[in-house]
Amino acid sequence: MGKPAVKTALAFLALAAAVAAVLFGVDYYRHRFVRSNAGLVQLLPPGDLTTFFADFTLLRQADMLRLLAGVKPADEKQYAEFVSQTQFDYLRDIEGLAGASDGDQLFFVIRGRFDWGKLKQYALAHGGVCQRDYCTAPTSKPGRWANFLPIQSDVIGLAVSANGTVADGLRPPGRRLQEQPPDDPVWVKPSRKLMKTPADVPMAARIFAITLQSAESVVLSLGAASRGAAVRLDAGFANEATAEATRNQMEIQTKMLKLQLTREQQQPGPADLAGVLTGGTFQVVNQHVIGVWPVRQELLRALE
Repeated sequence: MGKPAVKTALAFLALAAAVAAVLFGVDYYRHRFVRSNAGLVQLLPPGDLTTFFADFTLLRQADMLRLLAGVKPADEKQYAEFVSQTQFDYLRDIEGLAGASDGDQLFFVIRGRFDWGKLKQYALAHGGVCQRDYCTAPTSKPGRWANFLPIQSDVIGLAVSANGTVADGLRPPGRRLQEQPPDDPVWVKPSRKLMKTPADVPMAARIFAITLQSAESVVLSLGAASRGAAVRLDAGFANEATAEATRNQMEIQTKMLKLQLTREQQQPGPADLAGVLTGGTFQVVNQHVIGVWPVRQELLRALE
């Protein structure tokens, strides 16, 4: 075979390899269960749960992930041991996290970089049991179990509960979402139960939570803004009149909070929660109350 023929054959093989790689990639992507952030949320269990999401990739790009760096695990020594043995650190390796809670159980669907073999070994070394692709291990709290399973190469399902098999409900295909999640990198959708009894909501924000009790849905999100960041509210109501009444009430409450701080001779600053709440603005759009609270850089730095 002459040199031209060899070159032609090599070129043909290279082209065939490239086509095969593309077809493999397309087929692999087609059979992935989770292809987007909405796909993570879709695998969470249905019901009246407080649902939340954090896009760690966007938070890193916006230099906001440092807010989580100061959040210390309950047992730092145990967490350091976990990182050492599994090579997994949530600040470094998580790309996206969707979660849900009913107050007693916690569910997570996490996208990132995992070594399933190391996670499995860690569970077995700490009193856990693994059956095929499902592991259950005791937590530091008696009677509570962490159970987890791989969903695809970069996605894992995790549940913390008194039930050692509850994470099995996180398997695909999941449920159909009634509405698309917000585009902001962090958001939370409180359960109706929490909105009806907001005892765990900070006192400064509790009055707003009580005002929103008639809402059919409430979503709070955190995203970038021109001068720092902004907390956004999207509360849906049954009709325009109820939305208008709620908007008016929230405006009145904001003014009352300002007056109360003035009577107490307190000046709300950009680095405290009161300063955020007194800066809220509200409007009604298609039966939804849209609220925006600017979050200045001073508060973000104070949270670090």
